[in-house]
Amino acid sequence: MSAMFEPARTLPGLLVDRAAGEPDAVALRHWRGGTVRTYTWRSYADQVRAVALGLTARGVRRGDRVAVMSGARPEWVFAALAVQSVGGVVVGVYPTNSAAEIGQLLVHSEAVAFIGETTTELAKAAETAGRAPALRLVVGIDAAPPALPAAVAGTTWEALCAHGAEQAGDGPDALSALVAEGSLDDAAVLFYTSGSTGEPKGVTHSHRTLQHAVRTVIGLYPQIVRHEHDVVGFLPLAHVAPAVMSLFAPLLSRLVVTYCAVADYPDVLRAVRPTVALWPPRFHEKLAAELVTRTRTWSRPRRLAYGFALRIGRRVAEDRWSRRRSSLPLRLAYAAVLRGVFLPLRATVGMDRIRLAYTASAAMPESVLGIWQIWGLDLRENYGLTETGACPVAHFDQPFPRPGTIGKKFADPRFEVQVADDGEMLIRAPLLFTGYWRAPGETAEVLRDGWFHTGDLVEYTPHAELRLIGRKKDVLITRGGKTISPQPIETRLRESALIDEAIVVGEARKYLTVLLGPSTTATASSAPARDALLRAEVDRVNADLARAEQLKDFRVLPRPLAAERGELTANGKVRRGAVVSAFAPLIDEMYGADDDAAIAHHVSARPD
Repeated sequence: MSAMFEPARTLPGLLVDRAAGEPDAVALRHWRGGTVRTYTWRSYADQVRAVALGLTARGVRRGDRVAVMSGARPEWVFAALAVQSVGGVVVGVYPTNSAAEIGQLLVHSEAVAFIGETTTELAKAAETAGRAPALRLVVGIDAAPPALPAAVAGTTWEALCAHGAEQAGDGPDALSALVAEGSLDDAAVLFYTSGSTGEPKGVTHSHRTLQHAVRTVIGLYPQIVRHEHDVVGFLPLAHVAPAVMSLFAPLLSRLVVTYCAVADYPDVLRAVRPTVALWPPRFHEKLAAELVTRTRTWSRPRRLAYGFALRIGRRVAEDRWSRRRSSLPLRLAYAAVLRGVFLPLRATVGMDRIRLAYTASAAMPESVLGIWQIWGLDLRENYGLTETGACPVAHFDQPFPRPGTIGKKFADPRFEVQVADDGEMLIRAPLLFTGYWRAPGETAEVLRDGWFHTGDLVEYTPHAELRLIGRKKDVLITRGGKTISPQPIETRLRESALIDEAIVVGEARKYLTVLLGPSTTATASSAPARDALLRAEVDRVNADLARAEQLKDFRVLPRPLAAERGELTANGKVRRGAVVSAFAPLIDEMYGADDDAAIAHHVSARPD
């Protein structure tokens, strides 16, 4: 693919081409219950044809929206391509969404059909179906839908496919005929934003923008267009990053996805031993924590050998970060410990074949990125939002980058990045979304003269790399007028093995404080001992902060944050405002009666 790639076919058109050109090649796999089912490009297209014709027989028409609520599995993929084949728009619904949230999305998107995985999702859809006036069809993948309003029909996935197969007749032309009516600029998917800074919005991507997004994924892994590579697909396809990586990128590459449930992914990683990975930081962090714990159970001689290997690895990592070439003896020593210590360690979690991995979607603790690099995995960061589809900025050709930056822009002259006077990153590129669904005013706020205003604050390093320094709308303004981005402070705290969650507080207050969610390591101690350990971690972070940024006190959260309470988004991001409201009495303990928070609240509150 050239640097000036331009799409020529819709996404279902790419499927038709692959099925015709290499019908017996492996397209994807499904791990379920310890068994693996393989789909070729021919069988993939057959499934999509059956679903597409089944949907048209049920009244789904060009431009209609169809919601899909399921874990990562082939049926999600088949449904998406089938809906797009008939000219419809896929609406991703997170598996963790509540009935109220499902109802909100069905109403907002005006979805005419809903496809759900299990009785849980189907029951939620049935509960809200009467309040979704456009809804006409509910399809159950693993179970039949429960009782529905009279205006809404229910059927199973198996029955839908069987009916579609009857419509298809003896040949594949029916799918080709449907696909031929599509346009690259048709809406393809509505990705609903997670809402960490406001109400959820339907981010609209077209067939064209999604293929430009895929092009940046290929920029991360250029080899996937030439050689087969394996990826494990377990993250929700309602989220843009997994959808682009697992659903759409294989259409333009030789990437083979093995889909599995989230609960199964550790086993599937060990079985598949992927060669490609793009995960949020928490998954890299969980695996790293598992490996670190494993090394502590080793015999003393083996621990000594591991300690020696770590010292060698740190020296090599420092050389890489300083852009120095290690000495020949050091390179030879590192090759030996990589082969004899680090790769066998990584093999225990299925991460021994992979050489290059990426992380995105949240701030990555530098210590996590650093340990993976020491272990020999070239773990890099990339930057993207729902509105950008994939990654206009990343460490595309920067091996073993120093932790703390997100890289440079994609090497296509149509991709442009500017830093506004206030530090906000602006992006202009062909992968940008086409707008927020039925929200022209909100679209105009962030898309101005072709430039997308990301809301993220950045700065350039001396090496012309971009560094994220915070979120424009996620800042705290203290009573003294100091504007502080809390995310870097929170990230530093979460680097500690004692802290799972950290929420910095300080809006309209005299100083900053923090709510901490201790890890199981910390909670194993008594409360006084735990608090002493946490105080030491806060002091450690404070030592590197300016006075106005330092944390004057902390409190331990009495319970984990919960999505069902509105404190976390569907993909696990913290809703700061909801947390502050939920734990207001705990926060007030850290300030006292002489601060002006009560006055600020009084001024903003409605009069009785």
